Amino acid sequence: MQEPDSPATLSGPAPESLRLAAAERLLGGRRTDAEWFLRRLRDEGWHPEDLWCSRSTSGPLLSAALISRHPGRTATVALSASKDRAQAGEASALLRAIQHALRREGKVSLLQGMVAAEEPLAGEPFTQAGFLELAILACMERPNNRAVPRVEPRPGVELLPERAAGDLGALLRQTYEDTLDCPGLADLRRDEDILEGHRRGGSYDPDLWTVLRVDGRDAGAALLNRLPSTGSVELTYLGLAKWVRGKGLGTLLLDAALAKAATVPERVVSLAVDERNAPAERLYRARLFRTVARRRAFAFALKSST
Repeated sequence: MQEPDSPATLSGPAPESLRLAAAERLLGGRRTDAEWFLRRLRDEGWHPEDLWCSRSTSGPLLSAALISRHPGRTATVALSASKDRAQAGEASALLRAIQHALRREGKVSLLQGMVAAEEPLAGEPFTQAGFLELAILACMERPNNRAVPRVEPRPGVELLPERAAGDLGALLRQTYEDTLDCPGLADLRRDEDILEGHRRGGSYDPDLWTVLRVDGRDAGAALLNRLPSTGSVELTYLGLAKWVRGKGLGTLLLDAALAKAATVPERVVSLAVDERNAPAERLYRARLFRTVARRRAFAFALKSST
């Protein structure tokens, strides 16, 4: 275990003797669910040291967390539920221990968390541990059917595959200017990490990425990644440069993405959008996306201690 958070609490990777109990605490369910969960993590190449727990020096397990590492030097942490403010404080201490360990390790630059929007107490450990609350996200879906709008580019407007783009990282950076979708998130990451995260998230296929070019200039992008394990294809990003917004080109770009999604076997198209981004949410609803869940998103930028 790691050094104590306080004289009465120890936080660190769960020792083998506590992994089942930590998984059960994380899921808030039955032992059989925890056993299945651990088997699944092992099958997916899980590292045992990424399941953490905090416990009192007298033995009882207090809280649990799972670190999921992603491409682009990012990680997501899932926390066990807190029934009251005392448990939220224990979970916050566990988060701070994880931050310290990841900072010292130096392989993760951004730590993220997500909780149900309808559970206010669930977000307290993150805010207490210094996370920035980014947004309330509407998680949306629509059937991936073959009846998609016909895409008809206008004069001077081209829809191109990713390989035809110039500097895709620079293009994405343009689309972040004055964005209504999780403003400030891009400033916490390097361009190369953002691109790596998109390219290695899910089953990357460059043919499913679309670049919008207007009057010879790259002006927007729609990025789709297949997620066969969940039977969905995810619109991981759709954005326009500031100079082409308000011209109906977002609809064109979304329709191009839906047309590409219709060529793969996954049955659902999914996305997440900041609820403050009313224009984007209206656009998605016009194309029959519906909200299936709401999540509060948190982020913490890690700086290496070395």
